[in-house]
Amino acid sequence: MSVISARTTQCAMLDAHIESVVRNAEHLQSVLRTLRGIGPQGTWLGSRTLGEDTDEYVWTVEVARLLALRGIGAKTGKGPGLMMAPHHGCFAAGRPDLVIAVGAGFIAGERDHQYLKGGHVFEMPDFNTRHDGLFFNSLFHIGLPGRLGTCHEKFDLLNRLKHKLLPSAPVYLVERDGYYSELVKFLTGSVNKKVGPRVSLADYEMVKFINLLETSPAVFADALCKDIGWTKA
Repeated sequence: MSVISARTTQCAMLDAHIESVVRNAEHLQSVLRTLRGIGPQGTWLGSRTLGEDTDEYVWTVEVARLLALRGIGAKTGKGPGLMMAPHHGCFAAGRPDLVIAVGAGFIAGERDHQYLKGGHVFEMPDFNTRHDGLFFNSLFHIGLPGRLGTCHEKFDLLNRLKHKLLPSAPVYLVERDGYYSELVKFLTGSVNKKVGPRVSLADYEMVKFINLLETSPAVFADALCKDIGWTKA
């Protein structure tokens, strides 16, 4: 390919991208305005592969149910597993109106589930707009076990909070068997004196680690509400 033809291709792709940025921004504006009108809500991040037969799923359903009884919505993805569990909890509380799903149609594996009926469902066209929808207007953020997608969300969230691109809000990493705490210990440990740690320990100052095997859903829900100053029963 000649330099001229390569340049032409690059410009055409850039023009198409500029058009999509404008289109996506207009869509995001509509979504964020809708989220603002729903009421108090929190973000849940987690794996699509951990299903109803896992302790993580059962624990999440109960926490989300207890929060929904206090009028707090559950905002997460649209997929199965731990993205479905918070919505399941809203249904168990009789509050399907507190289900908030910020979908990613561009990701294979995200699909509708039975707990979306009666809730608020948004389809986002890319990671940037999806993360904006997931993070903005949330009183708290909960990170459950998850793989690459959840790690991407978690690091983007922490980086935004660090640089004050989001309002300050508590972050909870829910784990068992050192799932997150051992990882953080590795990341914040020094490689050597010159290079230092992979991630600064200060970047995790806003994070609380919750062992789901040692913390009941009721105790956690009460502590979370205290952290965010939510007193409505």
